Amino acid sequence: MLGKKLFGTRGIRGPIATKVTPELMLKLGQALAEYVNGGEVVVGLDTRTSGEMLARSFTAGLIYGGSDVIEIGIVPSPCLAFTTRSLGAGAGAIITASHNPPGDNGLALYRSDGTEFLTEDEVSLERIFLSGGSKICEWDELGQVRRYEPITPYLQAIKKLVKVKSGLKVVIDCANGAGSLVTPLLLRELGCKVVTLNAHPDGHFPGRSPEPQPWNLTDLMATVREVNADIGLAHDGDADRIAVVDEQGNFVKPDAIIALFAELAVARASGGKVVTSINTSVAIDEVVTRAGGKVVRTGLGDFTEAMLEHHACFAGEPGKLVFLELGPWADGIFCAAKLLELLSAEQKPISEIISEGVPDYPMYLSDFECPDEIKEEFMRSMRDHLLTSIDEIQEIVEIDGLRVNRRNGSWVLVRPSGTEPKVRFAVEGRDEAERERLKEIGLNKIRELLKL
Repeated sequence: MLGKKLFGTRGIRGPIATKVTPELMLKLGQALAEYVNGGEVVVGLDTRTSGEMLARSFTAGLIYGGSDVIEIGIVPSPCLAFTTRSLGAGAGAIITASHNPPGDNGLALYRSDGTEFLTEDEVSLERIFLSGGSKICEWDELGQVRRYEPITPYLQAIKKLVKVKSGLKVVIDCANGAGSLVTPLLLRELGCKVVTLNAHPDGHFPGRSPEPQPWNLTDLMATVREVNADIGLAHDGDADRIAVVDEQGNFVKPDAIIALFAELAVARASGGKVVTSINTSVAIDEVVTRAGGKVVRTGLGDFTEAMLEHHACFAGEPGKLVFLELGPWADGIFCAAKLLELLSAEQKPISEIISEGVPDYPMYLSDFECPDEIKEEFMRSMRDHLLTSIDEIQEIVEIDGLRVNRRNGSWVLVRPSGTEPKVRFAVEGRDEAERERLKEIGLNKIRELLKL
């Protein structure tokens, strides 16, 4: 595994006062210009209050390094990926911290084909950055800036790929993020009756936290019930993620959405591999195997490399799904359209589609504050504890944290976050009693180590 110093699970993220500063962005812009050998770079941003500041610094670095810049303004990450590929640019860059708190910001990078930067790309860029030797151009070699409107062609491409029955009622919660400018428009153009929540861009995120977890989506759940909607949808700050609420106002497990679309992709390909992350349900394995496919698991944020390596027909981690018919990037907006297409084709409520097609096993998910400097020792202690406390272990997986798979299909996972000072803990049991037993085995040690 190539070591990275700046980049985490997805790009670079952190507080703008101490980590993602204008000075950092200027130097990263210069380094990227050198990495793409002066090629064009598409630059966008989400709605965070620091976005313009950081985008200007980053763009200045690109120009200083001799790259031309295509500015596309506030856009969702998948729109930027699409635009990078369609314009044939050398790279794409979006100033975003995705679902992190409002005081954070960051940078996510895309290759010319629309895939996120691979580990080898990030390591190579870091070498240029850390060497301090980025190219500086003379006055007559500086890059130029042009502006481009990307949303119309992006939506046109989506509409060509889906068939949606008009009249479906949808509630969409955009988290005051970049999806506010795109998803409500798309849904209306697909013939849906649209109710919006938090659909005006605002980097203070006044409506809710940008992380689309169930505890942040109570307004969405209530609104779906109140207006008798067919489905509720929610984005994060840059709309590469999506969360789903069924017609009864219940939060739908992200793993169930992965399983639904993975099965369809495998059936369409008459077999094939599905890439998903280490923290997803065994239900995905069962559904994909039933369709004649095979599941490959990878670390969080690593699905692009695994997708390319295994020539996968579908890829996804919780909330982030890759539909290769549009492009090789996570796309919460296209996923919204695909969900409506599924409802149109099945002519059934989303809750019924899921209950008929995807097994439901009880899970527990939680995050805990954990300073970065103690994560390594924490993980060592948790490994020792889990391997001596859990019985009937079938497999130990350590590609991202530690996942302990039991012989009956249940599992426990503990992993350090790659983007925040947190550790994440997950359990799936075959029944509620097993889930609770495994949960307590993990939680007792977590509380002890973190002094909770």
